[in-house]
Amino acid sequence: MRYNLLIIAKEAAPFAAIVLFCAIKQPANRQLSSANCETYSMKYHIITLGCPKNSVDSEGMGGILAAQGHTAVATSAAADVVIVNTCSFIAAARDETLQVLRDMAASKTHGQQLIAAGCMAESHGALVQAVPGVDAILSTREWMKIGDLVGNTEKKPASASFSEIIPLMAGAAQPSPAATSALAPAPHSTPAADLAVPGEYADWRTAPIRRHAGGPSAYLKISDGCNLRCAFCTIPSFKGDMRSKAMGAILGEAQELAAQGVKEIVLVAQHLTDYGRDLRLSDGLATLLDELCQVLPRDMWLRLMYAYPHGISEKLIATMAAHPQICAYLDMPLQHAHPDVLRRMRRPPDTDRTKGILGDLRAAMPDIALRSTFIVGFPGETREEFSALLAFLDEVQLDRVGVFRYSQEPGTHAATLPNQVRPHVAERRWHEVMQLQQGISLARNQRWQGRTIQVLVEGQGESEDGAPLVVGRSFRDAPEVDGQVFAWGRAPVGSIVPVRVTQPLEYDLWGELR
Repeated sequence: MRYNLLIIAKEAAPFAAIVLFCAIKQPANRQLSSANCETYSMKYHIITLGCPKNSVDSEGMGGILAAQGHTAVATSAAADVVIVNTCSFIAAARDETLQVLRDMAASKTHGQQLIAAGCMAESHGALVQAVPGVDAILSTREWMKIGDLVGNTEKKPASASFSEIIPLMAGAAQPSPAATSALAPAPHSTPAADLAVPGEYADWRTAPIRRHAGGPSAYLKISDGCNLRCAFCTIPSFKGDMRSKAMGAILGEAQELAAQGVKEIVLVAQHLTDYGRDLRLSDGLATLLDELCQVLPRDMWLRLMYAYPHGISEKLIATMAAHPQICAYLDMPLQHAHPDVLRRMRRPPDTDRTKGILGDLRAAMPDIALRSTFIVGFPGETREEFSALLAFLDEVQLDRVGVFRYSQEPGTHAATLPNQVRPHVAERRWHEVMQLQQGISLARNQRWQGRTIQVLVEGQGESEDGAPLVVGRSFRDAPEVDGQVFAWGRAPVGSIVPVRVTQPLEYDLWGELR
């Protein structure tokens, strides 16, 4: 039997392009401000490259622009301003970023402006500036100043050209005079934290962004930057040290998303389990989760992504187990399993402790889905060290695994290490890990044969003979990176429904609506 599904495909790669489109009512092209000055409405289109954290930043830029009266449009061709939120995670991400910028520059219409924002604009600004047609650059730590670039211009004649209206910049945006407010942790009892006055975008943590949910699931970034210095990672070089968002601001943002009908909030950060350290919070993530569960509806899902394993405390495990709203799911990037490789990576080398954490999580939540990512082909990785990784995976039986081939990133410590592994060796090892994990993932899915699982419906379709079919994700599946659940029957998009599993596959489940 063949199936005709009305489903939007999602790219699992961390640097995949995601187009952000907010459906906002079209304002008049020219308005009067509160100061009785003329302001101009622009049409903007945001293209997001990269991880969910970038998607949140794009939503933030969209919220700022919408608050200023600008209008989101669905295509770049219809926009006055095209904003590309760039990614520089690995070489492939940089190549994609440059290609997208070149494509957007080549297709520019008369008077259209192209802004490069985000990670690559910060880390490789010279490469971005070298693309003909890029009009302005906004660094990853200053996306909240997008309004200074695009809008709130006053007393411009009606005949003004677009280049006169937008203050184009040769480099990263400069702080506005108003960007001076200090950050203090909001009281836990005040979900709607005191935020900066609109227009005073001193910091992403205090920017009064308006979220516009595009579906039943939304990401919520709770911190940015990272205090770790892993040998292979460039993120701290352009993101800086970890900076936590005030708890009250997070609670207010989560409530806003819930009010829009969001059923799943995915908490993201570079280092999730370090949340609140800079705010002098003890077990900050566990405390935040407790607060979120108090202010959010009981039928919502909370999901945790990018949790550094050795930041997982007994309190965090107990908190996850105590609240039904928190998905029994945890993403922990482990990167490797051999102690010597981990030392070269500048990661904690205590694999036995990691196994203990995995055991504690499963003891508290027997059905928990555990996800991790690993790097193969790291400099100096011997066959013996790689075999230790295979043995570890076979022993711990993770539900979900992502594997990266090592990318030699300029400016990292790892790039200077001797004994760089040849690409074809890394490629072969990647296939070995994926083959092993495929069997493990199938076995983990088979545990659900005949059982009922809750599924968040994301799409509808039908078989060739007209039988109704829905597609969604269970609590075991994160957006964009994990599998899906297909179930016979009808249910509205955004609902959470029980599905009896009839056919487990390597990555997906098939079943019937109960």
